[in-house]
Amino acid sequence: MENENNNVILVAYDFTSIGDIAIENATRMAKLLGYKICLLHVINSSSRKNLKKSNETLDSLTEKLKNISASLSREHNIEVDFIAREGSIFSTIADESKNIGANFLVFGTHGKRGIQFLLGSFAIKLIKSCPVPVFVVQKPAQESTFKDIIFPLDLQPGSKQKVKWAISLHKQFNCKFHLFIDSYPDEYIQNRIRADLKQVKKILEKHNITYTENHSPAKNKFAKNIIKFAVGIKADMIMVSTDPDKITWSLFGSMDERIIYNQQRIPVMCINAQDLRVIIGGL
Repeated sequence: MENENNNVILVAYDFTSIGDIAIENATRMAKLLGYKICLLHVINSSSRKNLKKSNETLDSLTEKLKNISASLSREHNIEVDFIAREGSIFSTIADESKNIGANFLVFGTHGKRGIQFLLGSFAIKLIKSCPVPVFVVQKPAQESTFKDIIFPLDLQPGSKQKVKWAISLHKQFNCKFHLFIDSYPDEYIQNRIRADLKQVKKILEKHNITYTENHSPAKNKFAKNIIKFAVGIKADMIMVSTDPDKITWSLFGSMDERIIYNQQRIPVMCINAQDLRVIIGGL
């Protein structure tokens, strides 16, 4: 989707059930797109502790990755590679996504619950450290074709600039976008969102991309209404923009978190605002 991409999907894999779900979703995408997959396991203090507990070595970890990759390749007729690298989860995943020219990162999560809820958002920090779009998944891919995608539009940084990724996704999945527009009580702000909407629609039409226009029915409940709408149309995915310079966390959850950790387990594509450096009028 960018010039340096090599048609590869990077999967953060930790040998857990949610890691298996990430692999399943990545495999589904790879088969639809004709891409290859690269499994990445980050070796850190936690993984070393697990190895010691199970009386295993780093070599056995590499052997497991090799066997999983070979099995996936045989079963799905796709190219699968793997990497085991020591380091921090946040910096290592970001570095490897650049090194291999990944198009996407697929990351699995159980959602925000338990101790994670008290300590803050692990996934949010990972998303905002990654230079490529991140697909956050919570459930098996099943037969998702990524045809119906929710495009929220508000006044957050990068919101309307997601359109450049919408164009790329359309080229690859031939998908339909459902614009979901926030409502504001202030008329001046509402006029700004109308202007942004007009610009986004013009670009989508220029690229012959099918879309629907939908408006949030209530103020201050944008995230909730996005999810409700996505459930109603059985959307395959919600795409959001995140600001890597503002790693937010609150007791009740930021808007990013409420969407990413949605209880309906709808996959979410997260795009960092730093990857949206484009004047959309020039597309």
